[in-house]
Amino acid sequence: MRVKKNRIINLCLTVILILFTACESYKEPIKIGIDSWPPCELWYIAEEKGYFGDTPVEIVRFSRWSDSMDSLYIGKVDLVHSSYFNTVYYDSRGESARIILSSDTINGADGLVVKDYIKSVKDLKGKKVAVEIGTDDHFLLYKVLKREGLKENDITIISVGSEEGMEKFISEEVDACFIYEPYLSNAADKGHGKIIAATDETLNYIDALVARNESLEKRKKDYANIIRAWYRAQKFVKNNPQEAYELMASKEGMTYDEFKNFYEDFKFFTLEENKNIFSSEDFKDELKNIEMFLVENNLISKDVEINNLFDADPVAQEAGDKDD
Repeated sequence: MRVKKNRIINLCLTVILILFTACESYKEPIKIGIDSWPPCELWYIAEEKGYFGDTPVEIVRFSRWSDSMDSLYIGKVDLVHSSYFNTVYYDSRGESARIILSSDTINGADGLVVKDYIKSVKDLKGKKVAVEIGTDDHFLLYKVLKREGLKENDITIISVGSEEGMEKFISEEVDACFIYEPYLSNAADKGHGKIIAATDETLNYIDALVARNESLEKRKKDYANIIRAWYRAQKFVKNNPQEAYELMASKEGMTYDEFKNFYEDFKFFTLEENKNIFSSEDFKDELKNIEMFLVENNLISKDVEINNLFDADPVAQEAGDKDD
């Protein structure tokens, strides 16, 4: 009888320990990795205004965006700002992660600048083009060439970052470059050039919130709270621009006007738009096209399971809750 009683006590203690451990683990903050990019500063609004509710969050700032991505895939942070391209590109680099929100886009931020003697994209055949291999800009250049009937082997690619690409364009070492702002406009202004293709609705670059699977699977409700905080912060900016822009500009080391003008160039996707994106074939096709591009260019060594790259549950859960 005593043995049976002891077993019952031990069982009860084990259950209590498991429940206690589970509760304790949820007190660990979800770490959001950010860098200097206007949408990232919305998290400071959410933090200051208490929009995360009972979800503990820690904002981890990185000096380089790539460091935040590396930290996600080695399990040091739980959520980062990425892009469709980089979600596919980084998928096999460590811990698995998923897109939980298509967050924003900005038209005209990336583009192809060419010398004045280049009349069209087709004239790039046989020319030197600067672009950083293995980046969104590389993929965007590929799409521009493809829609004009050119292949990458029709041009000579010089792999450099955007700043160096601008410098090579100005010094006439290359005939064109696919780079991002502010280097894009500077290259056109100082290098006797013109922008003949830039990101827009047809040549899109979409940022996304990407969460580490291990954390996401355990804490769907917390991620729904984080998405809710994201939208509440946007609403606060709209209703309180002076206070919001001053706070966010201070994080970027920018003036109020500089930050305001930059931030207002972004288009932020609504919850309804996200629901439509997740259910659309266009979204899956874009991920598949990125995968094919990466495989063709030997940038990844294995195929990616597209359906494992996103999780619509947090969006669906947040959309089902009342927003105060």
